[in-house]
Amino acid sequence: MLELPRDLIQPDPSQPAGDPASIMAQLAGSDPRLAMLMQLLQSGRAREGAAPEPVDDRTETIVDLSERLEAAEAQILRLKTSGRRLLERARASEERLSELAAALGACGLCWGEDPGCPSCRGRGRPGMTRPDPDLRQQLFGPQRSRAGRSDEPAAH
Repeated sequence: MLELPRDLIQPDPSQPAGDPASIMAQLAGSDPRLAMLMQLLQSGRAREGAAPEPVDDRTETIVDLSERLEAAEAQILRLKTSGRRLLERARASEERLSELAAALGACGLCWGEDPGCPSCRGRGRPGMTRPDPDLRQQLFGPQRSRAGRSDEPAAH
């Protein structure tokens, strides 16, 4: 703990009061921690009185580049969000097309348009395989015969 000299705490009333600078110098001489504190205080006062540093071209360039960087980062974030949204929509569309292909008996990868398709080698046009009747009914409703009657049994 910091010990202050007795003559500073209880000054002799017969002696004139010392100036603050001499008191601080006395304290700094008695404790090295106070000496460091005094140096910090004096350097802070010196900086306060100094004129502000002039703004040069480099500072303006740094500010300009910082603003441009922030704008570019914001644009990147918007593009990432847009890209994710597009990817989700593309995947959902692929899934719907694959379901539709199964309901129509077509290849779910190329619909019979790609001779290099690993699934059908270009022969998977609608009707090439047996359509999924449940999926077909789910997507298109009950199938009607050529006479205009539904294949569904009549409800009585």
